[in-house]
Parts: sequence; C-alpha cells; structure tokens
Amino acid sequence: MYSFARKPIWLAGHALAGGLLVIFVIAGFWQLSRHNEVRDRNGAIVERTEMRPLDTDRFFEAVSDGGLTDELEYRMVSLPMVSLHYDEMVVIRNRSLGGRAGCHLAVPAEATSVSDEASHGVLVLAGWLPEVGCAAMRGDESDSTDAVFLRLATPTPITGRVRLSQERGLLGPTDPAEGRLSTFARVDVERINRQTTLDLVPVYIERTDQQIAADDAAERFEDVTAKTPTGETLTWGENTAVDATMLSPVPLPPPALDLGPHLGYTFQWFSFAAVAIVGYTLVLRHQARKGESEQIADD
Repeated sequence: MYSFARKPIWLAGHALAGGLLVIFVIAGFWQLSRHNEVRDRNGAIVERTEMRPLDTDRFFEAVSDGGLTDELEYRMVSLPMVSLHYDEMVVIRNRSLGGRAGCHLAVPAEATSVSDEASHGVLVLAGWLPEVGCAAMRGDESDSTDAVFLRLATPTPITGRVRLSQERGLLGPTDPAEGRLSTFARVDVERINRQTTLDLVPVYIERTDQQIAADDAAERFEDVTAKTPTGETLTWGENTAVDATMLSPVPLPPPALDLGPHLGYTFQWFSFAAVAIVGYTLVLRHQARKGESEQIADD
C-alpha cells in the first residue's frame, strides 16, 4: 500500500519534511530556552535591585578579582568620585528611549576605595541624549573638546547599577580595533579602556542619580557651536535650537521586566512541527489510497 514511499522522489520528500520538522523543533526549544533566560534574568534583576547597595570596598575587590562580576550585575553601588574625565567621554550611538532616537554618554571616572583610598578607573554611563544633543556632542573631530558642553554634577558619590561590558553578538556593527574613537556601537569597556588614561574595571556603572547641572553647563558653554551630520549649525546660547534640556542626559529607566514574545514563538514553532507531522501523514495516506484505488480500477 505504501510501496510508493520508497521511490526516489518520495524519499527526497521524506528528507525535506524530516529536515523541516527538525528545524521547527530546534527553533521551538531555542525560543523556550530564551524565555527561561529572560525569566531568570528578570528574577535576578528584582532580587539584586532589592538588595542592600554594595559596599564600595567589596565592589572593587570583586571586580578586581574578576570572578564575581556576573553576580554583581544589577546590584546598586555608590562610588566616591575623585574626577570625571570629560575629555575622554564617548558616545554610544543608536540608542532610543520612549521611541525617540538618540545615544548614550559614557564617561571614564576616577573613584576611590573607602578603606585604603586607592584610586580605580570606572566607566560611568551618564544617561541618554536625543539625537540633536548627540550631534552636538560629536561635534567636529578637530575641535572635540570645545564641542563638549555637557558637564555632570560636581564629582560626589555616584550611584548606579552595575552592568557587564557589552559584547558583539552573532550580528551587529563592529568598532575598529585600533585608533581613538569618539563613538561606539556598544558599551565595550575593554575597547574603551584602550583609549583612556585610566585603568578601567571590567564593568560599568549605569548612573541613576542626578545627572547634570544644566544651568552651569549653559553658563560655561553658551558660545559653543557644533554641526549636525547634515551640516546644520547648532548654537549653544540665546536664540538657539539646542537648549539645556537637549544636552542634559536622561537617567536610563530600570531594565524592562516583561517576558517578551519568546513563549508565543515557542508555541508557534511547535505548532508548525505538529502541522508538519499531521500534514505529511495525511499526504502519504491520501497518496496510498489513491494508488490503491488505481490498482482496483486496473483489476
């Protein structure tokens, strides 16, 4: 009855259907694993956010050792600051907030331990800027120091979330390995560390406290100009298209705790697998009955 299924064309069909079935099942389990990863991540964020802020000495001891950095992510910490190296500040491009295009600002800073007052380099993510502010921050490469009219508040203890250095995944833009860069595709602490005068710890701090003294910035840099990528001149000062709010970094919100679409995709891929099994079985059964009918007619 099913002797037709051993013909070469049907064997090829079996292989194709089996291959698709394997792909559907693998994709379903992969989406399920992603769902579980997001669920575990959300649980870790909630748990670590509610913990007591890290002791400064404990933080530097852990990140210097390098063995506990994963366990520190999303913990809160308050670090006494010595100085913020504005001249080494970089832009993390293509970052949106609330549906608006913009960038993140990362500033190398010098912090101290409480017990021995030793200095440590720490990368501080100051916050988000809208695109017009990012263009002004990038400025002209030959006059980059004059284009930096953002200033954070006076170096006092900076409070924020501990975050791990970002790495390029399977896809995504790549930053040049050499040279001094003013913009980066991601917060790659190791790469940024190559162009700073500080020895940065391998994690960065996503700042959550007060971001900027906007009035002070406006007063000190009212005559600074910068150019957007389209060549439009932006003047900092009276009758300007760029005001203090556009150049004041917005603190990043806490990480989103939604589970995302992975569970829905899991059901989708497993549904495809079920449809493939049932559908191909029905095709074989239909072909077998068709062949049996033709054989009876010939008899």
